[in-house]
Amino acid sequence: MNPRFAIIGTLAAAIVTAGSVVTTAHAEAGPRSIPLVRYFDGLKHYVTSGPRPGPNYREEGRFPILTRNAPGTRAIYGCLAGHAPRDQFLSATADCENRPGNAGKNTLLRREGFLYTSPGAGRRPLYRCYVPHTKSHFVSVRSDCESKPPTSKVNAEFVLGYFPSAGR
Repeated sequence: MNPRFAIIGTLAAAIVTAGSVVTTAHAEAGPRSIPLVRYFDGLKHYVTSGPRPGPNYREEGRFPILTRNAPGTRAIYGCLAGHAPRDQFLSATADCENRPGNAGKNTLLRREGFLYTSPGAGRRPLYRCYVPHTKSHFVSVRSDCESKPPTSKVNAEFVLGYFPSAGR
């Protein structure tokens, strides 16, 4: 056993005094979060709670999303667009927004986590954004999607959901 873990275990045991009760319900009081990470390789973005998409991608930002469903949340899915090479995007639908016009060409990659569906205390909006000239989706906390006209045109598509902003 790693000596650090042995010390931590000993300290935790010392904190629990005679007559005290530790329950898993207390430890699970609030929903857990994981980082949703925005990456960029100079041309394309990639946003995931999973592993880095490749060695050429550098991290641009992190947003905490919930690991499981909770009241007032919905699942967020990572998808690959069928109409543009390497256009990974997030969707609130497991069918990756496949509609009759795109003939089901979008591909589900994974369920990333959960976001709140409405604003509330301690929540921030997460916008889905699109760069038309590079055909690349990403997410931003800014409603202008960090657009810097006239050199770049970025479209804010919609609010994907709201993430817990505690500690941000």
